[in-house]
Amino acid sequence: MSKSLKILIVLVILTGLAYWLMSRHSWSTFKGDLKEFAIKDTSSITRMFFADKRGNKVLLQKNEQQIWMVDNKFIADMDKVNLLLSTMHDVEVRNPISETEHNNVIAILATQAIKAEFYAGTKLIKTVYVGSSTPDQVGTYMLIDGSEKPYVTHINGFVGYLTPRFISQPKQWKSKQIFNLQANEIKSVSVQYPMNMNQSFIIENGITPVLKSNNVTMKSDEKFLKYYLGSFKNLFFEGYIESSQTEKDSIHRITPFCVIQVTKADGEKISLQVNIKALDTHTKQQFDEKGIAMKYDTEKYFAFINDDKDMVLIQEYVFGKLFRTLDEILKIKS
Repeated sequence: MSKSLKILIVLVILTGLAYWLMSRHSWSTFKGDLKEFAIKDTSSITRMFFADKRGNKVLLQKNEQQIWMVDNKFIADMDKVNLLLSTMHDVEVRNPISETEHNNVIAILATQAIKAEFYAGTKLIKTVYVGSSTPDQVGTYMLIDGSEKPYVTHINGFVGYLTPRFISQPKQWKSKQIFNLQANEIKSVSVQYPMNMNQSFIIENGITPVLKSNNVTMKSDEKFLKYYLGSFKNLFFEGYIESSQTEKDSIHRITPFCVIQVTKADGEKISLQVNIKALDTHTKQQFDEKGIAMKYDTEKYFAFINDDKDMVLIQEYVFGKLFRTLDEILKIKS
């Protein structure tokens, strides 16, 4: 066998061996060591699902109007949605897990991780298990579904960990917005005072808005009616009331101070039940101008939105302009 032939055979063997090693490494990286956590085209994401080990789960999904909804019932808080989408765009591996850390991190993920699924239409793009923070509080343990190795992730330039952005409780995703409507989006507004029904009224919107009470058209100031219909913009509640469901149900059954129902031009209805709130240690105004103890909180109310059982807190400063009585409206003159 000539020397040149021997060299050729050796080169062929080495080339084949190198190819086998590269193919084996590539297969291992794809199947057992996935580490590309980011989704660069976050605009393609139309659905996100989160679940934790305590049984909490929530679905965020764009509706036909491209509005993000929580469990197909409530408008989502867009600040939180955008923050999460930017997180998935920018997240990257900070460092791999050492062999000594591996079993402990796997145990953390198995017991504490939030499962996060991201879809484009019906296609699952990526599933990530999001664990707790690293001991230095600036990294987050994560594992991609199908991978054998977890990693420490972070966002370059951000100091902190990412877990709080992956929320598995529906209530925390809900927008605090109650009403955000232009006047031309409103078909009618019903305002009822169950403890004083003769002060209730309905405003029917049209070219000229009409005030009615007990199905009788009332003579009223057109400019004020238009002003009132324009008052349903950017109205948000302050926060959720953290109390037992029994207590919330008990308050819900009490005769409300006011019930407002807005019927939109497309037929959708938004209702707000407003209940008087008793004084507590957080109430600023405890006494009236004569020094007599107040019976109720005049600055804040309990409220229930649509059929949701969660009780929220609303402010007189924000919603007071809606609590007009029939007599007040009838007295207004141009």
